[in-house]
Amino acid sequence: MPLPVLAMMLCTFCVGTAESVIAGILPDIAGRVGVSLSAVGMLISVYALVVVVAGPCLTALTARTRRAVLLPGMMGVFILGNVIAALAPGFAWLVTGRIVSALAHSTLIAVFVAAARDMAPPHQRAAWGARITLGIGLATVVGVPVGTLVGHAWGWRATFWALAALSTVSALLLLRHNVPEPAPAPAEPAGARTTAHGHRRGFAVPVPMVLVALVIVLGTGGVFALYTYASPYLTDAAGFEPSTVTALLWLYGLGGIAGNAIGARAADRYPSAAVPGTLGTVAAALLLLVLLADATWAVVVLFCVLGAAYFATIPALNSQIVASAGPTSAAMALSVNNSAFCVGIALGSWLGGAFLARGYDVLTVPAGAAGLAAGGLLLSVVAARTLRRRRTADEPRAAVAA
Repeated sequence: MPLPVLAMMLCTFCVGTAESVIAGILPDIAGRVGVSLSAVGMLISVYALVVVVAGPCLTALTARTRRAVLLPGMMGVFILGNVIAALAPGFAWLVTGRIVSALAHSTLIAVFVAAARDMAPPHQRAAWGARITLGIGLATVVGVPVGTLVGHAWGWRATFWALAALSTVSALLLLRHNVPEPAPAPAEPAGARTTAHGHRRGFAVPVPMVLVALVIVLGTGGVFALYTYASPYLTDAAGFEPSTVTALLWLYGLGGIAGNAIGARAADRYPSAAVPGTLGTVAAALLLLVLLADATWAVVVLFCVLGAAYFATIPALNSQIVASAGPTSAAMALSVNNSAFCVGIALGSWLGGAFLARGYDVLTVPAGAAGLAAGGLLLSVVAARTLRRRRTADEPRAAVAA
């Protein structure tokens, strides 16, 4: 793996850990800061809201900034947010620290993936982008459990200090092995603009990109409707002991690491079929988790398959949203991509909670999740056809321009 890509992957690992580790130390924060668990839950929702709203805006505002300046600068903002959280004298400062960290989240990941794709051979762009998103998979399997253990052993502040320290090391590695700037863009029609990331910049949002973003929301919502409430499903519906839930979630994460690589290869070799194939597997796994809830080993296998299928969608959807972006920069498209994933996580968590709050059987959670994923699958077919029609319409124009 080229050293710039490794540096970016490690930075992404830190960002992914910071996003999710808060769930493991919520009770510790509530006890030490003196606020309720529901109030501390704002640390998750506020972070996600900032990523969704501020991420695309900040990516657009920094579109002309050179990567050599932008990426270390954004890592500095991210580190600052973790330091503020670690030093926070009260809950308000803790929320402030989370907001500062979240400001850098979307732009960092979007530009990292765009940079890795730019560095890759043409037939391996999804695979190189997946090396960056592998950092998120590793954060799920390694970063979050270790960060939670650190918080339990030395207090929740130690988790933020550890994140700040590891992020500093990763940022220094990024500086030591600078991410190359993109190659000059080919000649553009008069009046077209280019960004510092080497792509044309436009202000209109292409319809295919909107459709892909909706596919991301539905597919991610389906997975997280179950993942958020995996514990009650596994204990109440599938009959597992509470002590085995963590092991099954680790299995889900390990499946995700494998799926990340599988999805990248599929996206490079079969770009039209990758998204429907991965989302179809997600929907099927969720449905089978309803039908085979009483079969212990089936649930174990299906949890691993679900993790693999979901993480396989990520490089496939990354490639599709970049392809659908038209004149919009790749980094901007990938920032919208990150926002769509966050909206999907929020939608899934809300849906699962709504089912349980109304007293429905816990099996309605994976059933509703399968419905969301199936909706994403159908919409992905529409998005693929729309993208193909646009490409067909653009071919005569390109021939005339040539």
